[in-house]
Amino acid sequence: MSAEAQVGLGWTGRVMQMLQAVWTLVLVNLLFAGGVIVGLVVCGVMPAAVASATVLLRGSSDEGTVRGFVRAYRESFRRANLTGIPFLAAAVLLCADFLVLPALSGPASAALTALATVVASLVVLTAIVTVALLVHYRDTPLALLRYAVAVPLSSPMTAIGVLVALGAFGIIAAIFPVVIPLVGASLPLAVSVRLIDHRLAKIDPQHPAARIAA
Repeated sequence: MSAEAQVGLGWTGRVMQMLQAVWTLVLVNLLFAGGVIVGLVVCGVMPAAVASATVLLRGSSDEGTVRGFVRAYRESFRRANLTGIPFLAAAVLLCADFLVLPALSGPASAALTALATVVASLVVLTAIVTVALLVHYRDTPLALLRYAVAVPLSSPMTAIGVLVALGAFGIIAAIFPVVIPLVGASLPLAVSVRLIDHRLAKIDPQHPAARIAA
């Protein structure tokens, strides 16, 4: 095979890998939406997020993306919902705050809005860390929540990276709303859990990736 043909084959392989990655994101996004609906929204968000993160982190292997998602969804349904109870409560309170705050005026309103935004960002960050933990760990919900709070505090650069990635996607989605039905959940989740998982592998010797590297 000539050098030109090898280069062409290499570019073709890369293009195919990119297309496969995009298709996986679109498919996982659809599966996430389906999982949320199956769980009647309230009981579907956390297990759907865990199942999506499982497929995105571990890959579909031989069972395929759909089967991998369904298996992870079923296995994590109870634990994910139990662990997600604090986030559900926080979401309800934050929604109430953001409904009431626009009715206020003056400096107090701006300060409370800024505070609510910071709290919402921390809740979202901790929830994503929890999702990443649920993929690999089988600890009790309380233990996972403690760890989820500790990880951003001990790894501020990772936390900032996740928030920056989420903010960047939010800006892109605002400019190009078409990406929301395509990869609205899967792309930010893929970037976030990979950043968190990479950090977990460095700080926890029991992490699967850390054991493989050792």
